[in-house]
Amino acid sequence: MFRNYLKIAWRNLLRSKSFSAINILGLSVGMTCCMLLVLYIRSELSYDKHHQYANDLYLVKSKTTESTGVETENPREPSLYAAALKAEFPEVEQVTRLKTNFSESKIMLQVRQPGQPTQSFYETNGYQADSTFFDLFTYQFTEGDSKTALQDVHSVVLSEDVAHKLFGDVPALNKLIQINGSTGNGETFKVTGVFRDESARSHIDARFFVPMSAGWVGHFLRENEQNFYYNNMFYTYLRLRPGADAEQLNRKLPAFIEKYAREGLKSAGMDKKISLVAVPDLHLHGQIREVVTPTSSVTYLYILASIALFTLLIACINFMNLATARSAKRAAEVGIRKVMGAGRGGLVRQFLGESMVLTSLALVIAIGLVALLLPVFNQLAGKSLAFSTLIEPKTIAAFITLALLTGLLAGSYPAFYLSVFNPVEVLKGRFANSISATTLRRGLVVFQFVISIGLVLSTLVIQQQMKFLRNQSLGFTKDQQLIIPMRSDDSHKAYPTLRDEIQQISQVTGAAGAKFYPGILSPNDVGLYRPDQTTSQQQYVKLNFVDQGFMQLMGFKVVKGRLFSPAFLADTNQRTIVNETTLRKLGVPLSKAIGYKLNFGEEGHRSFLEVVGVIRDFHFEDLHHSIEPYAFLLNNSPNYNYLIVHVNTAQANDVLALAERKWKALLPNDPFEYSFLDEDFQKNYQADARTSGIVSYFTFIAILISCLGLFGLAAFAAQQRTKEIGVRKVLGASVGSIVTLLSTDFVKLVGIAIVIASPIAWYAMNRWLQGFAYKVTIEWWLFALAGLLAMGIALLTVSSQAIKAALVNPIKSLHSE
Repeated sequence: MFRNYLKIAWRNLLRSKSFSAINILGLSVGMTCCMLLVLYIRSELSYDKHHQYANDLYLVKSKTTESTGVETENPREPSLYAAALKAEFPEVEQVTRLKTNFSESKIMLQVRQPGQPTQSFYETNGYQADSTFFDLFTYQFTEGDSKTALQDVHSVVLSEDVAHKLFGDVPALNKLIQINGSTGNGETFKVTGVFRDESARSHIDARFFVPMSAGWVGHFLRENEQNFYYNNMFYTYLRLRPGADAEQLNRKLPAFIEKYAREGLKSAGMDKKISLVAVPDLHLHGQIREVVTPTSSVTYLYILASIALFTLLIACINFMNLATARSAKRAAEVGIRKVMGAGRGGLVRQFLGESMVLTSLALVIAIGLVALLLPVFNQLAGKSLAFSTLIEPKTIAAFITLALLTGLLAGSYPAFYLSVFNPVEVLKGRFANSISATTLRRGLVVFQFVISIGLVLSTLVIQQQMKFLRNQSLGFTKDQQLIIPMRSDDSHKAYPTLRDEIQQISQVTGAAGAKFYPGILSPNDVGLYRPDQTTSQQQYVKLNFVDQGFMQLMGFKVVKGRLFSPAFLADTNQRTIVNETTLRKLGVPLSKAIGYKLNFGEEGHRSFLEVVGVIRDFHFEDLHHSIEPYAFLLNNSPNYNYLIVHVNTAQANDVLALAERKWKALLPNDPFEYSFLDEDFQKNYQADARTSGIVSYFTFIAILISCLGLFGLAAFAAQQRTKEIGVRKVLGASVGSIVTLLSTDFVKLVGIAIVIASPIAWYAMNRWLQGFAYKVTIEWWLFALAGLLAMGIALLTVSSQAIKAALVNPIKSLHSE
């Protein structure tokens, strides 16, 4: 019996080639989209699930409330929290801290071997960690022992890729490396371990680790008094004992703050609450911008999952519509089968079997398309998904299940609809499509275009926002600004000479150093308050140390006072330039700002900063964030992280070549690297750009699938009205009037879809835009444009079949009569 079902299904598939082609193409494209997005979502959900103690790992995060009521979530705590939490709560099995290098985006590693020139490499993502780090987090070591790898102050643990870059194919264990910058202070470290890279599935995308006791951090912890309320620099992780209740521990944490931090927080004018976040949830913890690496948002996964589901639904709807539209062709077959004794169940199984055959063919094609498109999708999504994941048993089982569900969903209504035909009516030739079937078919077309129009509207809004982000005035000159990182003690010492040498290049209009530049994290801040206030009323102000020419170079606009200048030698002595927001937050009128002294420090140890200039507000961070108070100080020593060079030509190659030559003359052992400020700033929107790209491409695919179904329905509609069209032409109807007749019904359905989709898309996009402090307004013309696009595409699709039907010779149309 089953073999008979398959044989009939195959014959029907070959008999209706166009119908089969449309359905197989639609289903395969829909399943391809679904598979790609499922692989992406699976990758996002797998972060930090591989650790041995994944279910017991937690990060301590805090919510700080300032005296003004402003709340800030922070994933980092002061240094003392880890040990105190372990001592206070028996539920805590082990703790560890992790410190990222805020001030240096890259760290220079150097290898010196006898008789060979010094090899220098820049590396990203080098972290400092406690010796207990590998007691919590699982890393596969290929060399060394994870239990003892970070015990010595001058030990370093490398990823396989870094070890290969430094030492080639020979073992790296016990080799020596010089680590520059604040991470290593130019000291020599011994390789005590090599691990396999876990960055693709962990929020800690480490390239190498050094002990917490090394470098600047080690000196800071040894030489400075630590407390429970300042210097929130350390990611603090807990490993709970097996069976410990994290929620119960969360309820005990307010008492911990009362015991250890309340007094200091009160004097600082702050309140603080701490809580635990499960480590496997960190990657999608979108409330915090960054936890070691930038976080993602579960909202994006919901969006992508919805797109995957809707794309597959559209393909299934095509199948249902075309199957029910063709029901008249199958009616006689159903009537004869029923007369011969076929039951309804047998007919349902037969039609579902046909659906499964089509779906199986679509699945095979879809797997081939996934393999073909995966590299392109990886580039679009910023992932490194491997085709090997497709052939894993779990993945294969999931995709087969997807195909079966698709087949059941697509074939269920046609199967039950066709199986209830009355054989007497059918065999007498009285069968016609029922009103309920026609209504359902129209409703499904509307549903398809609601999804498609919603996706078009979403794409237009996202593209408008991305355009706004690219073109919005940031309050400074971002174009043609060359950024040269300085990451070694030698480069810091050579700064004055290097700056002067580069300024001599004819295409360079200026060069200046800074600790930080717009678009990257600026971690330094200071609590400022007016002379008539106390520390409990202080406002935290971002702080940057710059060279005298930096602010002129960046094109900041002076509102009051002046910028730093060599004419004012005393500017190095606690004089500051602030933005407008600083004055507004502190309640200092602009008219009184110049010469105003802002206090900082605790009672009895007060100091002050004298305001010599006020600049117009500018965006030091990307437009996801509101403008914050910001202040600039002159750096007493030329210890800058970046040299910024303004180039007065769009052709920067000559400038780069000359700058590199001057760099090599002064710093032969330091690699020359550079970037451009405008490009660096746009990197903050990479996640949004990826979402925009994915939504745009999959919107196009959803519309394509919808049009395939509309094309098929239009063809069947024209076929059903062949004789009517012939009669109308004989009576004098024009081609245009016949095209209008055949297109009107479909245009009405698309119009209804536009009315339904518009408010839904507006609500969804309005929610998405809430993630930006500065955003576009959703204008009415976007809805009009989306509607016109949808209407135009639908008309183009339907009219192609309508014109074809209208041009047929009426003699041929009426010949069968």
